[in-house]
Amino acid sequence: MYKYEWDAETGGVLLLPEQEKVSLEPRPVYYRELDILGFDKYWNYPKDDDTPLLWATANNYFYRGRLVAKAKGGALYTPPKIELVEEPEKDGMPLRPVDIFGMTAKNAALMETLEQETIQGIYNTYVKYRKKVDVFYVAFSGGKDSVVTLDLVQRALPHGEFVVLFGDTGMELPDTYDVIDKTERLCKEQDIVFYRAESKFTPEQSWKLVGPPAQKLRWCCGVHKTAPQILFLRKLTNNPHFIGMAMMGVRSNESVTRGQYNKLNFGTKHQGQYDFYPIFEWSSFEVFQYIYDKKLELNRTYKLGNSRAGCLVCPMEAVKNSWLKEQFYSGECANKHTTTFFHNIIVNETIAHDMTDSQIEEFMRIGVWKSRHNGSKLFSPRVEYQDEKDDHGIAITLNVVRTDWREWLKTIGEISFISNSEVNIICENKTYTLEYRKIEGKYFFAVHGLIRSRLDINFASWIKIVMKKSAYCIGCQVCETNCPNGYIHFDGNKVSIDDKCTKCKKCYGVNGGCWVATSQLLPKGSGKMSGSIDQYKNMGIRYMWVKEYFQKENDFWKDNQLGSEMVKSLRLFLRHAKISEKDKITVFGDFIANMGIDSTTSWGLILCNLVYTPQFNWWVQNIKLNHKYTPEELHDMLCECVESKFSRKNIISAFKIIFHTNSILSNEIGFGIVDVIEKGNNIKLQVAYRSHWTTPAPLVILYSLYKFAKACEVYQFSVENLLDDEIERDGVSPTRIFGLDKEAIVSILNGLSTKYPDFINATFTLDMDSVTLYKEKTAEDVLSLF
Repeated sequence: MYKYEWDAETGGVLLLPEQEKVSLEPRPVYYRELDILGFDKYWNYPKDDDTPLLWATANNYFYRGRLVAKAKGGALYTPPKIELVEEPEKDGMPLRPVDIFGMTAKNAALMETLEQETIQGIYNTYVKYRKKVDVFYVAFSGGKDSVVTLDLVQRALPHGEFVVLFGDTGMELPDTYDVIDKTERLCKEQDIVFYRAESKFTPEQSWKLVGPPAQKLRWCCGVHKTAPQILFLRKLTNNPHFIGMAMMGVRSNESVTRGQYNKLNFGTKHQGQYDFYPIFEWSSFEVFQYIYDKKLELNRTYKLGNSRAGCLVCPMEAVKNSWLKEQFYSGECANKHTTTFFHNIIVNETIAHDMTDSQIEEFMRIGVWKSRHNGSKLFSPRVEYQDEKDDHGIAITLNVVRTDWREWLKTIGEISFISNSEVNIICENKTYTLEYRKIEGKYFFAVHGLIRSRLDINFASWIKIVMKKSAYCIGCQVCETNCPNGYIHFDGNKVSIDDKCTKCKKCYGVNGGCWVATSQLLPKGSGKMSGSIDQYKNMGIRYMWVKEYFQKENDFWKDNQLGSEMVKSLRLFLRHAKISEKDKITVFGDFIANMGIDSTTSWGLILCNLVYTPQFNWWVQNIKLNHKYTPEELHDMLCECVESKFSRKNIISAFKIIFHTNSILSNEIGFGIVDVIEKGNNIKLQVAYRSHWTTPAPLVILYSLYKFAKACEVYQFSVENLLDDEIERDGVSPTRIFGLDKEAIVSILNGLSTKYPDFINATFTLDMDSVTLYKEKTAEDVLSLF
């Protein structure tokens, strides 16, 4: 990726002969975007759909190298506000379109180098892997990145050596289908085979059966894109074990998550498949420049102001994009879905069903549906599974059986039915007996004699997954495609599992083991929080209060200058941090006192405790790394779980004070960073965000791992499991708390395993990894290692 600068002469972007890994993503701005945002009230410009007028990075608009306007805020039904910075042209003269020809000519030499390097990389990868791969295919989406990827691949490879595959979700933008149709015709002219794959479910069927997708329930990609593509390729190759290489237009700059990918991966997005990203290092401008230069098809949605050509309604989209889509893709459209279609499903299938029109508008505006992670926000969740456990076993009740539990049991171990009410399961050389009976249409299961060993804990977890699949499975076929050996088959809703099943548990890999179950199940003892995360009122906890406490310890409560409400909040905070209990310092508190409250390590350990309390848990679970949240955004996010507007203001104020007064939590650990404006005693919050701990203390991570394992009741897990923030669980992973990526956590785990083998064993070989904590140890034992 090249550095760039604005080019006043052409009104475009000029590439520089220097490499840059991180850059803002410039995109062209056309007149329709300016019109819909209201710029036509202030500026004069030609209404030409072929040539851009400006460029934008995020919400900043640049005209011939000058920042001329900004767009702020916006929501589903509320337009962003535009802020004019300076006049683009003097005296209201018309804006001059970007000189596309001049811009592409200036960048031609550098682009030629980039193109040839990419083409060579595609060819070299093909040559290296062609004996390992059964089918090379371009995973085509109709967006700008896949258009460029396809063109580069067809320049690099013989046209008979790859195919093009479009995963039709049924939820694409109407403009995307136009690109697909044109690309299919072009491929036919060039003797390139073009295929379409789609789910057996229509979006209307799946959204109602599973429940609307959400940020932590992104079942839609697996059901409507990945599974249909993999199943299609198995049929195409006539090989259930086929190895494919998907060549995709994934770029590192698109998101923080994608920036952590490698250019070539195995099993990252598709089990047992290679994923290759030819334009991984390209910037958005280089993609647009290539499209302009080669006169490729540009999805019209980019001309409307959308930065991505995704689905019509997506829980992950930015609020500005949702507003733009509502302007251009709502209402009715012949033979194609619209945003209105999906919004109606959301309302009918969620708690918005019984709301007034004004309440529905607020529900949709805030995006409450996007943040659900179970069935608690559904209008009529299907309660088809319950379990109860004690120290000696587990009991499960199924109100409905949709798929045969006998088949699913094969994924746990070798099974043998010893009577019409008992089945033995040999799992990792241990025999378990599952009792079962059917009474008035319900199924009852029980396993007795379980102990708190790693295997027994895992076995109980696996039995629950199997039974959830039995109760909720609709045959979405995600499990079928996750099986690397092709041993799972669906015929409608009927599942059959080959006796050769290797018990790899890959079919458990979706959220909670089954997308439908996770989406529909109600959490035990669940209910709306009604202000329960308003822990420290509006004054927060100031660092100096905690420091003074450690200076005086137990005498502090008799001798301090704090008001009564401040004392209440501090008492609660110290109890949450495990520092004090009943006004007496704890063993953990003594440990922190000896280490020093000014120590980064001390606050790292304190955080490991705090994240299991309501207010800090909300922060770590909801605040994305490096995304800057305004107070208004935080307020909207809190609407989901806090009824009181007053409490929501308290929570935001408390976070502001906690992080502003504690530089260790903010600047050193990066757990909470706030930009504020101070005027006298008043502190006004501008934005708040999280970053990552750049120098994490390994023993703090080990302490956190033991807290995590105890909460999850699992002492063996993989790194991928630690990093998967979409899994709903009681434990909070240290990668989540401290913003650690895969490279960082693997390095730490390797070091801990070498230095403290009595506590942890971490092994990393080929594509397999395993992290085991020794259950006879505890988090408290870790403190003795300091």
